[in-house]
Amino acid sequence: MTDLILYYHQALERVVRAGYQEEINWCRNMPKFEECTPERFFEQYVWCVLNAGMKEQVARKIWEKYLTSLNPLTIGHLGKRKAIEQGLKDYVRWFGELKCAKDPIEYLVTLPWIGNITKYHLARNIGFDCVKPDRHLVKIAYHFGYNSPYKMCLDIQKSIPGTRLGVIDVVLWRDCNLRQAGEP
Repeated sequence: MTDLILYYHQALERVVRAGYQEEINWCRNMPKFEECTPERFFEQYVWCVLNAGMKEQVARKIWEKYLTSLNPLTIGHLGKRKAIEQGLKDYVRWFGELKCAKDPIEYLVTLPWIGNITKYHLARNIGFDCVKPDRHLVKIAYHFGYNSPYKMCLDIQKSIPGTRLGVIDVVLWRDCNLRQAGEP
């Protein structure tokens, strides 16, 4: 586990050096789900839909274009655009159902364009302290002998008390994203 902790600290250093301290702080200071609003929920829903299956840098350009107009027609991908249009009509109801759901994270997969990995991305971004098992984190977990990114991040969290799982997720993911290879 010492190698894993060293790897995490090196990743954190690389991410901060690359100018992403603000992204880490955003995740570190994120309000808990209990403080989430329907508007924040919908904003993060849109972000996660746009990111699904796409490079973050490409999704960010589409996101910024959407935010300036708040018009789903700025979204070129028809399926994602339809999901967001549906969300514009239903997000308050979705949020109410989410708040009442027995398993809120599992409820997220009932939303258009949210799947079994994306549900964790959205959950993290609306205040749940969780880890998204994306391809980068899965590779790192496997490299260090873990069968899931969640268990790996829990071990990292144990060695750095007070660190949110979501922060560990963001640091490891961003480090892979910066290095593009995704190799530990």
